[in-house]
Amino acid sequence: MCTFVRRKDSSSWDTPRIVVAYPNAQPAVPPDPMIPWDPLLEDWLLANGVAASSPQNEAERIGYDLVARLAVIEKRCGSGEYTRVMMRYLYDHDCPLYLPLEKKLGAIRTYEPDPANAKTECSGCIDKVVEDVRQTVEGLGYTGEVAAQIRKEAIAYYMRDRFQISTDVPAEAQRPETRFDAKPEARAV
Repeated sequence: MCTFVRRKDSSSWDTPRIVVAYPNAQPAVPPDPMIPWDPLLEDWLLANGVAASSPQNEAERIGYDLVARLAVIEKRCGSGEYTRVMMRYLYDHDCPLYLPLEKKLGAIRTYEPDPANAKTECSGCIDKVVEDVRQTVEGLGYTGEVAAQIRKEAIAYYMRDRFQISTDVPAEAQRPETRFDAKPEARAV
């Protein structure tokens, strides 16, 4: 088991850290010291099925991992294209996080989600990352509503971190399940 720790002081975030514990070890083993979060360590923990201490902590951990993974795509594609594609992606998948992002970006300039953005290499890369998250959450043993909640909270964590938006979605905009949560083959194109 591991615990993801990222604290915020008055104006900025501290370096994220991970603590690995061994709750069922025989004989008992104390937790490892807190170490800085590292993408290679994170990949190893996920590949070996080391879950976080709680579903909420899992969402934070995966959300931060999304920050790192999606930043690579943004760097490769450029911020403008990445933002356009992300807008289209959220729109196509009925993700309620589209609304706060559209509201923020719409104050700067109009971001009409172009259907052509759904067929780009950048969009394919985002699809791959989201599918990896779905498989990772399932691989850690989460199922059903808990798994869907972890995925939703992880993407909300990413959106807050990347776009500095509030991800509190009004009750009327919330849906019990969206195409964003569905497996790729179940999504309508």
